Amino acid sequence: MTSAAQFEAPAGAFRVSGANICAAARSYMGVPWRHQGRSREGMDCLGLVITVAHDLGLTEFDTRDYARQAKDESMLEQCREHLVEITRANVRPGDVAVMRFGANRHIGFFGDYLHGGLSLIHAYSNAPRKVVEHLFNDDWLRMNRAQLIGVFRFPGIA
Repeated sequence: MTSAAQFEAPAGAFRVSGANICAAARSYMGVPWRHQGRSREGMDCLGLVITVAHDLGLTEFDTRDYARQAKDESMLEQCREHLVEITRANVRPGDVAVMRFGANRHIGFFGDYLHGGLSLIHAYSNAPRKVVEHLFNDDWLRMNRAQLIGVFRFPGIA
């Protein structure tokens, strides 16, 4: 197992910002949803987070040891192992959101919403079944019967 401290960027390395993460995630907008996908041909919610992290050199971690519908706490545990857990009050664009939709778990990136506030950039398995971005707030959580259960940041993000 790898600890979050092992993901520290070497001295003089390019410092990745939350804006870089959002731009990388947005570059996948419209990519179709595909279970365990890791390419522009298709990806799932975890695939988007892992692919963006690989694109930016944030980690080499990957896993495909999960069911189509994540119903346990393994996603949350992996985030705790590889990322830095933060409070919702400290969230900023580029951070990672882990949510619960009933029994299912879901993951995506917080973005900066065009009209203020936060957005959610994620590969959504429900309609429209692709990578999308939309407003993220308590009303959206209630409307989708979702709960934010964890907020994380990649180590060393500027």
